[in-house]
Amino acid sequence: MMARIELADAPVLLTGASSGIGRALAFALAGRGARLAVAARRRDALEEVAGQIAACGGTRPHVIEADLARPGAAAELAGAAARALGGVRVLVSNAGAGLVAAQGELGDGADARALFETNFWSPLALARALLPGMRGGGVIVNVTSTLQALPVPMLGHYGSAKVALAHATRTMRNELRGTGVTVLEYVPGATDTDARDVGLLPWRGRPVRTLPPVSPESAARAVVRAIERGEHRRVHPFPSLLPLEVPAVGRLAARAAARRIQVPRSF
Repeated sequence: MMARIELADAPVLLTGASSGIGRALAFALAGRGARLAVAARRRDALEEVAGQIAACGGTRPHVIEADLARPGAAAELAGAAARALGGVRVLVSNAGAGLVAAQGELGDGADARALFETNFWSPLALARALLPGMRGGGVIVNVTSTLQALPVPMLGHYGSAKVALAHATRTMRNELRGTGVTVLEYVPGATDTDARDVGLLPWRGRPVRTLPPVSPESAARAVVRAIERGEHRRVHPFPSLLPLEVPAVGRLAARAAARRIQVPRSF
């Protein structure tokens, strides 16, 4: 039986809170009475979010500017959030960087390493820094992607980082079994945000059809429900579960997309 979690007055660190799902999550968590520290690279956008939450009657979040693509930034952020909130009980690692590039072209270049720092190493570093303060109960939420099951050309770096984070999340859940710390993987499918990589791919003609995207607010509600119910994984929208549970479907879909994507080659 999953343990239910009360968010009212819970100290929460939320990364990637300046836009998209993260921004919607800030409002949703504040609406449950959580005490927030919100982090992202753009302080002005964070201040706007914090001001709007306060104007709606919520507790104004602590704003922490952080560039998680920089090695060491995650540990600094964890310390700043713990000081501001008096500890962190819920960590939501939502920050993510996108990259549209062929792996044979970019390899392990600076942009690729920055993506892995944000999308993979930072969630692990944040968890490591904050776990000691979660003794007796806490929640770690890692946001991955359905692209972990879809090897779409030009999105290999992003998808690989999300595969790694998904595996690390499942492993961490097993490692923390019996400690009172819940580890939740949130897997967003198509979501209507400015960061949708499908529209940035070099298509031959029109992009392939995808499932209708859900709103960031719908995604945020799904995350909050999953946290409160003590779930281990939430996939939203539900049809996005198919390629995760039947990998052959994801491979076939990616192969169909590959026939319509123009991949640049210099070799």
